[in-house]
Amino acid sequence: HCENVIYNDFNKWQANFMACCQDYQKMLDKINEAFQPGGFLFCDKKIERTFKVQNDLTFTVPNITENISLELMVNGIYEPQLVDYICTELPPNGIYIDVGANVGALALQVAKKRSDVKVYAFEAAPSVFAFLKRNNENNDLANLFIYNLAIHTQDDTSIPFYSPMHLNGKGSFAPVFTQEAVNVTTISLDTFFMQQQLQPNLIKIDVEGFEYLVLLSMKTFLKDNTQCKIVFEFVDWAEQAAQFEIGQAQDYIIQMGYQLKDLDSLIKVSQPIKTGSAMLLATKNELKN
Repeated sequence: HCENVIYNDFNKWQANFMACCQDYQKMLDKINEAFQPGGFLFCDKKIERTFKVQNDLTFTVPNITENISLELMVNGIYEPQLVDYICTELPPNGIYIDVGANVGALALQVAKKRSDVKVYAFEAAPSVFAFLKRNNENNDLANLFIYNLAIHTQDDTSIPFYSPMHLNGKGSFAPVFTQEAVNVTTISLDTFFMQQQLQPNLIKIDVEGFEYLVLLSMKTFLKDNTQCKIVFEFVDWAEQAAQFEIGQAQDYIIQMGYQLKDLDSLIKVSQPIKTGSAMLLATKNELKN
């Protein structure tokens, strides 16, 4: 019996060791590729490019100077832990809302991995939305629905939006990274949910400090909701640049009867975080998590 245990443990160790070696070799191959002529360390990072990523998806990005596009190209996926969380938490035939979808880094992965789920993705910047549209079309994802709309408390209003093309993940209603603006059309999530007759199961919000505004846009939904989980980003300087009080989005969602947790650690957040950054999970107090 003892010999069998030792043998089985050795087999497990050997399998784990070989898996680590394979991962290490993949890493070495990527490093070697990067340093080759034409590799991404020596290429023009400001030009558009197309490449394959995990789950057999094809992405076209405007550049690789921006961190989302670069991570997609180098790692084959962006924020894999968040993708896994969303895909795991969504119920069968669920509904996922992605506010601040960018080129589709999260939305496409969720739509591909969970073909039973309907994904509704919003990207405000027309220049970035063009890449989201191409990526959706190139991957033929019938369960992904995309909208070139800015989520706001006002419906059908034209508002200036600032989105630098070299930092396509940094667009917002505030002129933080560029002074050049383009007018975008707005819609509130309350209106959108009513028009589409939707009851979302999970909402992700990443809008460069304007998370509070997005939460305000679905006040009715937040009040009535008992099942939907909300994941949103907190960044102290971004919220301040949006001219909100730091932690205002957290204050608001707590006042609406939700509990907050740090998504990475799942540790309860009793008081709004005021410094640094975090990805936060909000659920109604009645829910058991």
